[in-house]
Amino acid sequence: MRELREVLAGCSGRSAPGPDHITWTHIKRFCIDDNILKLFVWIINTCFVMGFWPDNFKTSKTVIIPKPGKKDYNIPKVVRPIVLLNTLGKLFEKAIANRLQWEAACFEILHPCQFGGVRQNSTEDAGSYLTHLMRAGWTKGYKTSVVAFDLAQYFLSLNHSVITLLLDRMEFADVVVNFFADYLVGRFTKLFWDNQLSEPFPAVVGVGQGSALSLILSALYLAPVLWEFHTERHNAQLISYVGDRTIIVQSKTWNENLVKLKSAYATVFQLMATLGLVLEHDKLEAFHFSRKHEDLNPLVDLGYAPYTGNTPLVPSKIWRYLGIFFDQKLLFKEHSKRYACKAHSAMRSMLSLGNSAHGLKPKHKRLLYRSCVMPIALYSIHLWYYNGARVKGTIKELIKIQRQVAIWILGAFKSTPTGAVESLAGLIPIHLQIQKLVYHNHVRMHTLADSHITRLMAATRNEADFISVYHPS
Repeated sequence: MRELREVLAGCSGRSAPGPDHITWTHIKRFCIDDNILKLFVWIINTCFVMGFWPDNFKTSKTVIIPKPGKKDYNIPKVVRPIVLLNTLGKLFEKAIANRLQWEAACFEILHPCQFGGVRQNSTEDAGSYLTHLMRAGWTKGYKTSVVAFDLAQYFLSLNHSVITLLLDRMEFADVVVNFFADYLVGRFTKLFWDNQLSEPFPAVVGVGQGSALSLILSALYLAPVLWEFHTERHNAQLISYVGDRTIIVQSKTWNENLVKLKSAYATVFQLMATLGLVLEHDKLEAFHFSRKHEDLNPLVDLGYAPYTGNTPLVPSKIWRYLGIFFDQKLLFKEHSKRYACKAHSAMRSMLSLGNSAHGLKPKHKRLLYRSCVMPIALYSIHLWYYNGARVKGTIKELIKIQRQVAIWILGAFKSTPTGAVESLAGLIPIHLQIQKLVYHNHVRMHTLADSHITRLMAATRNEADFISVYHPS
């Protein structure tokens, strides 16, 4: 009962209902009564013991949303399907997903380099890990090259039989394996397209993206690939974030890196094909990291069309990965500049929501700034704010943005001193706010599991020790 109540606390009442038209608001009202909540617990436990998932929970409604600016909408990739599940089934799936997350972390089933779909792993953790690898390699004189790739229709391509087989090989309880053997099959969906609702038809898909179980099941599905890759190849690394994968190689010269990239990509292609997954070769991205001024930026031949032979892959000057803009020297000037511009644009848009005479109240203006503008400006702040970093220009831009917001909140004159308007508006000076966020990021490290990649980085002093932590062989 406590687990279901914890799951319900994080559910939004504005979420669209499924075919049963029951919303989260209804479920929350039901669960106020302990007798109804006990009934829900009995239903989910009985489903597990019997290895059965009701057909009512397997029926969904798929809403097709066209992507803007496309010429032909008969191609599947130009539309975005949104799957709406029955709300009571989603509640049970969230509770089951929490259990799977805990067991995967407790018994270290997932590889440390799996970031997406795993609790306590964020995009900023992936960015910190990449930055650590680059700087650790530079201390030894290594050059670093990466290739990022996508998997075609990743969630839809997961094989049901392979999922149940992996759960059995990972030594989950028999009731769990039997439950998912029935959970994954026999699904139906109603297609809502152009204001018309179709009749239910079979939906033969891997794991639906609308389910809370999709992330953890997809992570468990890919875990053997990462363990196998890092066991066989000690001269390359593979990291994963849901649908984004990245191969990382390091050596003394660019030619060695190119050879390693080609070999590692071929190995990944074979491992993915073993699980029935397809790499999208036309969506590859390559990038080279080097501290040397105007260093070479060699082309990458991966041995697979279209980037092979006379048409190699051209590395970019700026690499965007998980919303973080990497440059070759890891100065993050482009990253801080772009997010400062985004924050400035968001701030200019807020000015139309009120002034000193009418519109939002000052406390609502302050809340809007802290919840919408500040997270944009300070995204991944710990990557570019550290001792010795040259961020004076960026800090000035952020101070300018916060000053304009403070004047807007109070309706003060433009000649009012910055410290005064920030104090009266209840805003922490931006440099102190940054220091607080960086400090909180350091404190967060002590709340992570011992197998978390950030704890492994902090516990070791050099790259060799770090690699040996999760490569015992």
